[in-house]
Amino acid sequence: MSDDAHDDATIDPQEALRLLDEARSRIRMVIWALHGMHQDMSVLTSDDLSDAEHILTEVLENALGPGVEALSDLIGMESAEAVTHH
Repeated sequence: MSDDAHDDATIDPQEALRLLDEARSRIRMVIWALHGMHQDMSVLTSDDLSDAEHILTEVLENALGPGVEALSDLIGMESAEAVTHH
């Protein structure tokens, strides 16, 4: 892949920051939901856990991944992929 093609694929630092802020917001939402669920475990269903997993996976793939890649490119460091997908 040429350097020009690589440059076109990267996102600017402001977009990376926006993605990371979005990830933070969505993770807070999941934490708030899980906190409410553990107050009354009788309301927790497997669908709730599946929804939380889906949101966290979406945050990882659509916000944290691209954000980390953009910041890694900006500071000239390699990012590592160490997450198992089901």
